[in-house]
Amino acid sequence: MNQPAITTTPSASRLALKFADAPAFGTGAMPAEKEHTFVLLAHVFSLIIWLWKRRESPAVDAHGKEALNFGITLFICTFPVGFLAGFLPSFLTTIVGLALSLVSLAALALLIYGGLKAREGKLLRYPVNFRLIK
Repeated sequence: MNQPAITTTPSASRLALKFADAPAFGTGAMPAEKEHTFVLLAHVFSLIIWLWKRRESPAVDAHGKEALNFGITLFICTFPVGFLAGFLPSFLTTIVGLALSLVSLAALALLIYGGLKAREGKLLRYPVNFRLIK
């Protein structure tokens, strides 16, 4: 099976974001115009959109899986940290809470950026992503 070509785009923070060629729009049962919308939504509402539209569009399936894996990765990494922070003294809990808030905002920014790039036909390969759903 051919692997998609992966390109690297340096961002302002020197974090290299990788993009792969996504399946072409209009190759499934869904019209290409609708796919543009659903690939964007698949990054923000990954579980709902992926479960609902994955069989109708290879593009929605690819974007939904990548975004869903990113959400699972975030949950696996941040939930235990937040849980354990509840047992720390209050000033440390505040620091951990602020750090987790920054991580959440960065993740939201990545999801929105990935959704916007998805409309252009690029699949954002999220950094530090456990690809549990293949």
